[in-house]
Amino acid sequence: MKIPKITLPSSFELRRPLYLIVPAAGLGTRMGISDSKQFFRINGVPVLARTLLAFSDYQEKTGITIHAVIVTTEENISRVKELVGEYKISFVEKIVKGGATRQDSVACGIAALADLDTPPQENDPVFIHDGARCMVDQETIASCYSGGHLYDVCVAATPCKNTIKMAVSSEDGKSGEKHPIVDKTLDRDTLYEVQTPQVFKYSVLVDVSKRAKDLGITATDDTALAEALGIDVHLIPCSYGNIKITTPEDAAIAEYMLSRK
Repeated sequence: MKIPKITLPSSFELRRPLYLIVPAAGLGTRMGISDSKQFFRINGVPVLARTLLAFSDYQEKTGITIHAVIVTTEENISRVKELVGEYKISFVEKIVKGGATRQDSVACGIAALADLDTPPQENDPVFIHDGARCMVDQETIASCYSGGHLYDVCVAATPCKNTIKMAVSSEDGKSGEKHPIVDKTLDRDTLYEVQTPQVFKYSVLVDVSKRAKDLGITATDDTALAEALGIDVHLIPCSYGNIKITTPEDAAIAEYMLSRK
């Protein structure tokens, strides 16, 4: 099922500032490096810098004001500050320590937004975008910004291209070891791969984060918390090229994509 493009009423004006939380605490384990993957260089530019530069380009082209908070590990705060200064990312207003999980780190980012000199108003769109998803394109940012005005919660997504099978664990009769076997094949036409940006109206994000914590709801995906609380999550079409740098293969794909531009 194809996701329709965002269509705004002709009288609709996009004026609100864009608030941005960037979780940037990922390790380099699956990259096979000892350093944080946020500092891994793609064609000479650190992954996190490329992510921030994409939003910088969007601000410059559209005139939309961006207020950003970066959430990282305590030991990397000074390095992130240096990176922000080196690449002249003027819209980063706070760099804060994250928590034990992504959910905890996003909560730290939400708290930091409230402490900005110009904190968000209740209907301002707040983007949560992975620091390692450095190939985000301008059209995806623009579509998510429009979606953030229309919906309480939305997320960049692409229709699933692969067949997905649900597995269950079964004991191998010969070895006695547990081994996954196919339980059923899911209907690909109803499946989507979600990416980031994930966008919330500010008041909704604050409410979702607080209620999830109070109820003990956990998730690795920010919009899954909204789903668990019965809030509709709208899908926004984006590019298959909006990849997250997690493995060496991802880095190679990103370098190839950049060579084609």
